[in-house]
Amino acid sequence: MKVQLAVRQWFLMVFAIIILITCWESNRNNIALADSAIPEQSIRLRILANSDSIADQVMKRKVRDVVIAQMNTWVKEPDGIEYARRVVREQLPAMQMLVQKELASHGYNYGAQVELGQVPFPTKMYGNRVYPAGEYEALRITLGRGDGQNWWCVLFPPLCFVDAISGEAVGKSTISEKSVSSTIQIKSKKQIHFYLWDKTKQLFKL
Repeated sequence: MKVQLAVRQWFLMVFAIIILITCWESNRNNIALADSAIPEQSIRLRILANSDSIADQVMKRKVRDVVIAQMNTWVKEPDGIEYARRVVREQLPAMQMLVQKELASHGYNYGAQVELGQVPFPTKMYGNRVYPAGEYEALRITLGRGDGQNWWCVLFPPLCFVDAISGEAVGKSTISEKSVSSTIQIKSKKQIHFYLWDKTKQLFKL
């Protein structure tokens, strides 16, 4: 009996440590997001969907994923804004081909335009800061007509993490993609925690 009790206590201790570590990592990521700020010398990434239809919004996310994956193969920490700008310009033809290929692989033929320059942005929320509308240097990827909602992040300094750091226009009545994603992630974590806890209680008949 003493051995069984010791084993039970050991398992519960390990389980508690795992939960604490998971919660700590989640809170640390949230704090990092809240404290983040876009520096004055920066290059943004903006992807405009063809329209607000579900299909076009899904296609925007697919393009976003391949673009971020491709950018992760570039220099991890460019030495200054000029170097980052040069790297982006050199990659424009390859990025154009990548986006066109991704569209074609899903049966879309409305084309895309990839360009680096001064891009108009509406008022945006980034972390816990509001950035006014204006012209900002950005890598803009326009899918088809570009009439749909956009996804954006900061390309330089490298702060583009899919759905971890993004922004939507302030004052919109609809829930932003980031909010929806965060809600889903939090709900999933809670479900996993409660599931594991229930299974642990069943195992040891607490």
